[in-house]
Amino acid sequence: MFRALSSRRIAVAAAGVALVSMTAACGGSANDEVCTGAAWTQSFTDFTTAMTGAAGDAGKINAAAAKLGADLKAVGAKADGDVAAALNDLGASFEAVKIDANDPAAAAAAMGPVTAKIQEAGTKLSAACS
Repeated sequence: MFRALSSRRIAVAAAGVALVSMTAACGGSANDEVCTGAAWTQSFTDFTTAMTGAAGDAGKINAAAAKLGADLKAVGAKADGDVAAALNDLGASFEAVKIDANDPAAAAAAMGPVTAKIQEAGTKLSAACS
């Protein structure tokens, strides 16, 4: 149960963030590329591919989430103001994904708050880009 539930929750949260953020309009020219998703769409595609291939492997799930977090922070470094802050929060949320394969119950319990943080950061990004 841990394997399917955890990776699905993370992937669904990521897909939701991507969809909401890519459909948002952008308010500033420095953030146009960031807000339209062009700067980070490939990162989410790579993440989805990695999560699909992880097949419940905690190490691979952790690595995929950490890479996406770092990628989002790198894009955030190119943005301004609230958009940069939102991307940094989103990146930190993905970097917080730490699944311990030796304690599946704790890992599954920890995913609720992490998923909520990812969704909150995605909402913040959407608001910053509108």
